[in-house]
Amino acid sequence: EKIEALNADVQEVDDLIATMLNYARLDHPDLEMHWQDVPLDAWLAPLTEKYEGNDKTLEVNCKATGETVRMDPRLMTLATSNLLSNAQQYAASHVRVTVRHTENNVEIRVEDDGSGIPKAERETIFKAFTRLDDSRNRETGGHGLGLAIVARIASLHGGAITVTEST
Repeated sequence: EKIEALNADVQEVDDLIATMLNYARLDHPDLEMHWQDVPLDAWLAPLTEKYEGNDKTLEVNCKATGETVRMDPRLMTLATSNLLSNAQQYAASHVRVTVRHTENNVEIRVEDDGSGIPKAERETIFKAFTRLDDSRNRETGGHGLGLAIVARIASLHGGAITVTEST
């Protein structure tokens, strides 16, 4: 039991270090973006498959079938994975991902049926090391960097991230 607990602690520290390094790299002045023309539906399918088959329903609606977008797919995969992981963690039973392409933008909307984020906290959750749940309980989640990483990646792509009420 002690070895298992120690291994879990080491894994948690490893995860924190990896996440902190990802965040730090995004602010490095020499960050090299790997821009590619990426078919949205082909990019989205393997990403969402990782989140299917658990105790929560995942609904994927790609309204950009066959459309290609210029992005850094590695960074956008990291950002979208962070959003999906967060939604899976806080959803009661259902997560919905909708991707649509308009004339100048791509919108990736991730919604869950969880309790939501209070309006007063909706701006602060994108700051590094911000967590709404201050507990240290491993079951409640991460280190407060996931949404900060998403915000930075969105910015690097000329976009933004917002929190609204689910539709």
